[in-house]
Amino acid sequence: MEPSLHEAARSGEVGFLRRMKDGDVSIDLLLQKTPKRNNILHIAVEFKQSSLFWATNEKGDTPLHVAARVGCDQVVKFLIEHTKEMLHVQEADEESRSTDNEAHKQLLQMTNLQRDTALHVASRYGHSGVVIQLMQANPELCCYTNSANESPLFIATSKGFRHIILHLLNESPICSSFQGINGVTALHAAATHTTKDSKGT
Repeated sequence: MEPSLHEAARSGEVGFLRRMKDGDVSIDLLLQKTPKRNNILHIAVEFKQSSLFWATNEKGDTPLHVAARVGCDQVVKFLIEHTKEMLHVQEADEESRSTDNEAHKQLLQMTNLQRDTALHVASRYGHSGVVIQLMQANPELCCYTNSANESPLFIATSKGFRHIILHLLNESPICSSFQGINGVTALHAAATHTTKDSKGT
């Protein structure tokens, strides 16, 4: 790992993450390793630098958004698990644990400039493994709509990602939002895809 990257993670310097541009982000940056096989996020956890988990680039994307976009299940898992660990308050009282859980939820619910959560992003790019992890961590994500009024279910349906659609419909403990752009719902999008499929056969 480059010494400057190690120092940034150790000190909580988030400028290099903010400078990442959409499309230019390399997941390799997050996965660069030290000789002891620690990556930048391991170091941030060790030195309690939670700001790295919340840092956004000029598009408003957090590291979780970036990992969701490229479909890196390992990074998504790491972020979910270690966010809980980093936000964990050592005190055993119930009030502290409640605050801890709320902070963890807020990180998973963070939106970018288009008001996309990481679940919107994973649904758009067809990364079902990431969708499953995010839904397990916070099922409420399926209820959020972005600035275009698109829900994750609508996005997955309009793209024809069957596995994601079925997961959002069948595995969620709460009802997913069907909302979509310009008054079109996920049901409309599903009907359109069915019609297209029928004409093609």
